[in-house]
Amino acid sequence: MGAYNRGVGRQDLGWSRQYLFVAAVFALLFVVAFGLFAQLTISQLSRSYLEDVLLTGRAQAEELAKQFRGEGPLYQVVEKKKEALQRLSLSLARKEVIESVEVYDERGRLVWRTTTRSEGVPGGFPEPGSEFVPLPQGEHVMESQTSYQIRVPVEELATVVVSIPKSALEQRIALLRRQLVVRTALAGGATLTMMVLAFVFIGHLIKRNAELEARRLRDRELAALGVLAANLAHEIRNPLNALSIHLDLVAEETSADPSAAEAVALAKKEVSRLRKLVTDFLQYARPSPPQKEPVEVEAFLRDVAALLGPECERAGASLTVGASAGTLLVDRGQMTQVLLNLGLNALQALHEAAVKQITLRAFRDGSHWVLAVEDSGKGIPPEELPRVKEAFYSNRKGGTGLGLAIADRIVVAHGGQLILQNRPQGGLSAQVRLPAAAEGVYTLPGGKA
Repeated sequence: MGAYNRGVGRQDLGWSRQYLFVAAVFALLFVVAFGLFAQLTISQLSRSYLEDVLLTGRAQAEELAKQFRGEGPLYQVVEKKKEALQRLSLSLARKEVIESVEVYDERGRLVWRTTTRSEGVPGGFPEPGSEFVPLPQGEHVMESQTSYQIRVPVEELATVVVSIPKSALEQRIALLRRQLVVRTALAGGATLTMMVLAFVFIGHLIKRNAELEARRLRDRELAALGVLAANLAHEIRNPLNALSIHLDLVAEETSADPSAAEAVALAKKEVSRLRKLVTDFLQYARPSPPQKEPVEVEAFLRDVAALLGPECERAGASLTVGASAGTLLVDRGQMTQVLLNLGLNALQALHEAAVKQITLRAFRDGSHWVLAVEDSGKGIPPEELPRVKEAFYSNRKGGTGLGLAIADRIVVAHGGQLILQNRPQGGLSAQVRLPAAAEGVYTLPGGKA
């Protein structure tokens, strides 16, 4: 079994390393893919934002060009719509990326300008003597080292020029990039965290499933070994019975020889011990379900005391019985065996005790009945208490290690609990806690509780 566990442990370790490697590779690929996606998104955003700004500038230029179409000479139109142009200047001043809007006449002279990025100069008419600026014909976008110029002709009278500085665009795009990077990082981090948690959870489920599968295989092997051992024990018990009968015959023939009689008696004792071990093992390996019936507590405890009394007399121990009135719903035979096993263990613990006292008690504790077997021995060392109910564990020479294991299994089958604890005044208290019949007191046909 140890080699089996080591093999399972090595498999789990190898699987864990493979899983961690796959998870790390997947996380790396996810980060790389997410980074490429973010880079492409940022590049596309920059282009889209530039196109959007240029379209906005063109729309502003066309809106301004409408102010001059079909209204007569350019200078008269500018003078007549001075207030409207000033409102437009204020509106453009609130734009973050449009630097200026200029209007030139057909000869290339600057007629009107709004400078939106100059403090205290929202726009207006140019100073006298402004230079002539030659403009190409047609509507198009011109790019210089510092700005974009969107030019929209107004029939043959004028040209509207909207200037957008590259520095303002770069600052705006940089701000948008930073915001996008932060949001993308947050979204990617949240997604990666969720995926890591999902990987951890899936890994836990896979590991748990592997453990359950390994446990299932182990339990199946143990069950097969148990069946084999039970069959072997059954086959051994028959020869032991025959051997015991023949030893009885030999004892009769050698009764006149003390040394031979002593040897035969010793052999009979060992055969009896082996037969008890085989019987206990068969009972432990092939437990039968309890056949519950109503049992009157006081009478039941007196019957157990009657069976245990002769053993107490031979050991020189006194036996005290105390029980509350009531009814248990138990398998009488199995529960009798439990109390007998506990009582015999208590007797064996009194071997070196100065005062040899055993007490059988039964009392109600809330919704449970407690059947207690207490002795005045030395108790059980605290470090051994957690193990004494394990099968084949015994700290007594010649013990089978199955008495408490069988008792515990029977109590659990009844829906109860076997509690072993050392008493403050010395000795051990073995308590069988059982649920009361029908979560209350069982009523006998005669009306007695």
